[in-house]
Amino acid sequence: MSFALDAKKEVLKVEIKNDCCAIAYLSAVIKGAGQLSLSAGKNIINIHTDTPELFDVVNRIVKQYYGEECTLCLAEENLGFKIIKYKITIPSSVSEQILFDCGILERDEQNNVNFVNGINPLIIQEECCKISYIRGAFLSCATSNIVIKHYDNDTKSNSGYHLEFVFNFEETAQDFCKLLESFNIHAKTTVRKNNPLVYIKEYQVICDILALVGANKAVLELQNEAAIRDLRNNVNRQTNCLNANLNKMVQASVKQLNAINLIKETIGLESLDESLQELCLIRLANPEEPLEKLRQLYSQPVSKSGINHRFSKILKIADEIKNNK
Repeated sequence: MSFALDAKKEVLKVEIKNDCCAIAYLSAVIKGAGQLSLSAGKNIINIHTDTPELFDVVNRIVKQYYGEECTLCLAEENLGFKIIKYKITIPSSVSEQILFDCGILERDEQNNVNFVNGINPLIIQEECCKISYIRGAFLSCATSNIVIKHYDNDTKSNSGYHLEFVFNFEETAQDFCKLLESFNIHAKTTVRKNNPLVYIKEYQVICDILALVGANKAVLELQNEAAIRDLRNNVNRQTNCLNANLNKMVQASVKQLNAINLIKETIGLESLDESLQELCLIRLANPEEPLEKLRQLYSQPVSKSGINHRFSKILKIADEIKNNK
């Protein structure tokens, strides 16, 4: 089961306390996952979802406030950005009233019926209604690539931190982004495959949204996942740094040995001054040791930079021999 689906199931258990919150919740669900059609003069609302448990909440709201029951059926459909497995149908007898109550339809001054592309401000006047709307949007149109790993093996997670809300209208996405801003949650908008969406890539901001909608267990799982990833990344960085330094040391040692052997086979080590001769002999006897170890084996006190300076002289002499050849 995915992290997002687990989080949604946790959010579905959060109680809706107020009438205004129930309407805001239902409005967000219809805006985020609803499909409206007109048949025989009646509005039909179908809500597509990958979470069948959403039916219980929607049906409870419709039954409590409108006295009708919804239906649930299996209807797999590929909408381009996700595969939907279930369809919730709201009875046509109350669909129009629900659309008006949810601020999705409205009448103008000439009594003409218009569709509201954005979020109707009348249904999110109170803070509790705003949270309820975000909760409904999370359940209906949120997707995430976050994977919670079980680190009992060396398998590495390639997923980042990404949460997005996919809408049908750009106005809805813009209004939803502003709604999140009212809770100091900073998100961005874009369009993918003609679908406007609101997205967040920062781990801490995703935690803030999960906490706001009531997915507290998901927050703890994500925080634990982030802590483990940070630890593994730090270990990997340290290991990579150590390996890089080791490779540099090995390459330098091989270069020094090649230079010493070239001098030995051509002009002889005895042609060097005593300090360089001693260093050559120490390196030949200790081909894999770092400079610090060579410094300690030197007969006279010498610094690490002093050892480096002597090796530079040896390498220069070897280069001169190559050039003369």
